[in-house]
Amino acid sequence: MSNQVERPILTLGLTRLEFLRISSKGLAGITIAPALLSLLGCRQEDISSGRVGLTTTPKGVLVTKRARCTGCHRCETICTTVNDGSVGSFFSRVKIHRHFFFGDKGIGSGGGLYGDLNFTTDTCRQCKDPQCMKACPLNVISYNPEYGCISVDTKRCIGCAACTSSCPWMMATVNPQIKKSGKCILCGECAAACPTGALSIIEWKDITV
Repeated sequence: MSNQVERPILTLGLTRLEFLRISSKGLAGITIAPALLSLLGCRQEDISSGRVGLTTTPKGVLVTKRARCTGCHRCETICTTVNDGSVGSFFSRVKIHRHFFFGDKGIGSGGGLYGDLNFTTDTCRQCKDPQCMKACPLNVISYNPEYGCISVDTKRCIGCAACTSSCPWMMATVNPQIKKSGKCILCGECAAACPTGALSIIEWKDITV
């Protein structure tokens, strides 16, 4: 007889490592404990269907609720204002403009402004094996202990866009005004500025033991 104790999946008592291990395999089809669903502010079917996205970051879990996003672009505006001193959707570290009209699956998929009005907010995944860091010819992309994530040293960046082309999601983007690349530093300004609560960050201390 097995001595293993069955534990509810994704309870509030899980460790951070357990959450990362489970979420890296995808949360679709996994039953999440009611206590955690309450904390995330969504239902099981929202996660299973993809209407709510969960992205793990060093600081916590970024919760994206597509049904609440109105496509106002305020997240991109505040992101570039704070981090770049100028406004531009193209080089924003949080991105909605690229999927705004037709959704994240492209023309004919039924998403975006010309479809079901569900908008996709996207940002850097903070990969365990970052291709952007490998591709950088000057090694200006590295783990930054101050931010708790992988970031770009803009003082040394030459704007070659090798990081952009190497990323499977093309997240790192060169700002055409200053010819420097940038990627999310987990400042949380986008979530704080979201008027509808489509973006929120749940800190690890609130989830794990």
